Amino acid sequence: MKKVHYIYTFLVAGFMTILSGCQSFLDVNVDPTLKSDATLQELLPTAQFYTSEASYQQAYVAGQYAQQLGSNLGTNGTDAYYEAENATGWSNLYLYVIPQLNLLVQKGQTENSPAYVGIAKTLLAYNLGLATANWENVPFSQADQKNFTPGYDTQQTIYTSIQKLLDEGIAELAKNAGTKPGADDMVYGGDLGKWSRLAYSLKARYAMHQSGLNPQTAAQAALAALPNAMTSNADDFQLQYNSKNLSPWYSRVALANSTGNLSITYGSTFVDLMNGKVQGIVDPRLPIVVSLKNGQTTYAGVVPGSGAGSTVDFTIRAWHSNINSPIVMMTYAEVKAIEAEARFLANGGSLTSTGTTTDAYNAYLDIARANMQKLGVATEAANTYLNDAAVSVGATNLTLLHIMHEKYKAMFLIGDIWTDVRKYNYLDFPMPLNANPDLNGQRIQRMKYPSSELTRNAANAEANLKQPSVKMWVFTK
Repeated sequence: MKKVHYIYTFLVAGFMTILSGCQSFLDVNVDPTLKSDATLQELLPTAQFYTSEASYQQAYVAGQYAQQLGSNLGTNGTDAYYEAENATGWSNLYLYVIPQLNLLVQKGQTENSPAYVGIAKTLLAYNLGLATANWENVPFSQADQKNFTPGYDTQQTIYTSIQKLLDEGIAELAKNAGTKPGADDMVYGGDLGKWSRLAYSLKARYAMHQSGLNPQTAAQAALAALPNAMTSNADDFQLQYNSKNLSPWYSRVALANSTGNLSITYGSTFVDLMNGKVQGIVDPRLPIVVSLKNGQTTYAGVVPGSGAGSTVDFTIRAWHSNINSPIVMMTYAEVKAIEAEARFLANGGSLTSTGTTTDAYNAYLDIARANMQKLGVATEAANTYLNDAAVSVGATNLTLLHIMHEKYKAMFLIGDIWTDVRKYNYLDFPMPLNANPDLNGQRIQRMKYPSSELTRNAANAEANLKQPSVKMWVFTK
């Protein structure tokens, strides 16, 4: 693969200068020394690279809060609901991603290249979605190169901005004119149809973020977008890494774990959904996604908040963390999960009800089917799983919990799953052992604003600061 390698010439040449001059603004909005003469072909892969970085940083924290991952380091880790800043994720957004994408939009408009404008707006919407899911209220409308102490947009306003950006991106992509990306597009290789399908998929994702506020409105908005959304695994939104340019899950987590420098591993909540303990059937994805410790034969994840109980290792042997693993950001399997949930809610369903339409039920089955195809599960094994009574429950017996369990597994290491977990009050997941006593028995709801932001943009950050157990606007009714 040459894609990821493409960006490094620009990164090395341009970003060393940027970093040397902007340390005082590292976590405060947009870097004013951004290379203004960068070409469209330089800006796009750089923005994609840092979008992938932001996705990894979110998933590292959110995956522990959502109990897909757990700490190997004792009883006061992130999986015990201790506050995490995700300062690197904040830096990626405001120092790298937003300025790159804003400049990409400006240059694309100046040079009559709507394809680049459409991609940039789609990526900007995606990154705003990451930010608001992490911190709720964040700077956006005032986050520009002339303002280092911007006010924060409310989460409600951010969601409006996301949908507006996606609509504008779709319109730009449809123009099919001007200079178009090729090898500089490390995600889709310049395929504008795939970018458009991603934008519609994101419209559905962020509509369903708000289903707790108004299930019918959210469901109908998602269902309106889905006919134009992803149609197969070939549309998956991911950045491919390789043996020269290493995936963060491989280089920063799996390699360290493999040499005894332990950090995180698979959580018991995730593993128990795979090993038969919860569903009564062993998921054929288990040995592909989860790797056993040497000498172990039984799969058990680390108990949340304990640092103990694990027979598995997050190492270089698993699908998501080997030397050729991509950073996966949105998939066709998630789109099918969104469809299943939207159709279930549109039919009047709730977390405590059963029964829905055939279309919703078929979409539910397609969540696992699509994800198993992506992971390379043998067809016979996949069919055995899908036809088992524990999974093949029938439309009249389908529940939201069935849908969410399959979505939770299919979205392993995609940080947005924490949104669904919070939206449905942490589903049937156990409270961590040794949970952060400051939360008084409540669940964690947000990441903490980075300390650098609280120092450098103190008035605005403190005005939006909330306790970690306070639900975000999007999860209130």
